[in-house]
Amino acid sequence: MDLVFSNYLKHELDMKLNRLYTVFMIVLTSMVNGILLAQPENVKAAPIIEKSLLIEDLEILKRNLEMAQPNLYKYTAKNDMDAFFEELKNKIIDDMSSLDFFRLIAPLSNKIRNGHTILVPSSKWEDYVIGSAKLLPLDLYYYNGQLYVLHNVSDNMQIIEGSILKSINGKSAMEIFEHMVDRWFKDGYNKTRPREIVEEEYRFLYAHFFGATEKYSLELVTPNGENQSFEIKGIVEMGFKKELKQRYNKEYVPWWRKNPEPLSFKQINGTTAYLEVTQFSNGVQSADGKRFNKFIKNSFKTIKDKGVENLILDLRGNQGGNVKPQLELLRHLVKEPFHLYGEVFANLRSLPNPEYYEFDLLSRTEFKKNFANEKVAGVYPMRSQLGFEEKPQQPSENLFKGNLYVLIDGWSFSATGEVCGILKEHRKDAIFLGEETGGNPVTNISGIQTFMTLPNSKNRILICLVSYTTDVSYKKDGRGVIPKHWVRNTVKQEFNEEDAVMEFTLELINQE
Repeated sequence: MDLVFSNYLKHELDMKLNRLYTVFMIVLTSMVNGILLAQPENVKAAPIIEKSLLIEDLEILKRNLEMAQPNLYKYTAKNDMDAFFEELKNKIIDDMSSLDFFRLIAPLSNKIRNGHTILVPSSKWEDYVIGSAKLLPLDLYYYNGQLYVLHNVSDNMQIIEGSILKSINGKSAMEIFEHMVDRWFKDGYNKTRPREIVEEEYRFLYAHFFGATEKYSLELVTPNGENQSFEIKGIVEMGFKKELKQRYNKEYVPWWRKNPEPLSFKQINGTTAYLEVTQFSNGVQSADGKRFNKFIKNSFKTIKDKGVENLILDLRGNQGGNVKPQLELLRHLVKEPFHLYGEVFANLRSLPNPEYYEFDLLSRTEFKKNFANEKVAGVYPMRSQLGFEEKPQQPSENLFKGNLYVLIDGWSFSATGEVCGILKEHRKDAIFLGEETGGNPVTNISGIQTFMTLPNSKNRILICLVSYTTDVSYKKDGRGVIPKHWVRNTVKQEFNEEDAVMEFTLELINQE
């Protein structure tokens, strides 16, 4: 009887404890959820990830790069690459946010040095930055080692266009700029393309690497040499675009969403013509609706018929494209038979961790159709096809043999780097003007490309699966095509929408 009563009391006590525990857990859960809901949006966009999961992401990243990306050790020896990843691993001493992990691995750009291999934060963080973050309300322009205010969309109208931006929140604006340039992917040792991108997206990248704040403390030097200090409010991206349009009648479009301008051709005078090629794509058209091949053929027929002696070929802003348009242009400029590529190959025909990739059916089909089924010397070589065929390309009947002036800049990337490389090889008389091409003239790791999302941190990297080597005699030195005449708009010329490169070229033609 005592034993039964004791068991009854124990049962009742257990029931009360269970009820208290249940109530406690409900209250605790509500408190935790309340805290999470009350967290700042930037914290929710970059959650804390366990140390072990970050190390797992790092190992997945290394393994996939080693297996999938060709010529991974082109600029960094394998031993050095292994040591770099080991160093990163040792720096993960505790849990950290997905954004801090992105900042940790960002220097990978200086190990791979391939302009197509882009590392970006998680989609959740990018959505926060583009949609909600308070960003630096200035549009900046890089010139001769300084950052200038090109457009001021802040709440302080005392900031004068053309002022030099010296510091942000107590840190040198140029040190911040170079920090971000250093961590953006580039071809070899080239800096013109990453500078162009960081210049254009300074406010976004500042948020990625240094964080977004409600207010920004600035130090500036006016065009008259006066030192100024201001504290200005940050602005959301939608507000930035709105103010840029209202104050300056300018539309902001991210570099990766810009549509190319129409192809254009005009005869400047009796002996000089201007040809602008904005993208190597069959889809791009001239202002009068001609597609690429027809436009090029008609332009060079006119050049021949009119007896044009000087051709200005404008490849600035041309971020690349496809093989067929490349060859169509080159056939009208290269004086002897030529090949575009000397070697093309891939490391694999299927991805090591397909569950992490955005890999579409078209890309898989490209592998099956265009690459050998068996490895040769450890890689899958490309089968003979346009640009990589046995027979060389033949010059066009409307070949231009006159004086060739090629305008280039940091946006001249990918296929445009290849075109400039072939012109550098076969047109020794060509004069390049502007800035170093962002694209490499000798090697290009791109082709079939796909974003991989790291499973834990959700940071993403664009992994490239095909290696292209142009058929040129000069060796890879890690640089783009270097112009004979370096020309870039001053900040005043940029604001006034002048074209210093074109003006310099016309003066050069007149002198010669």
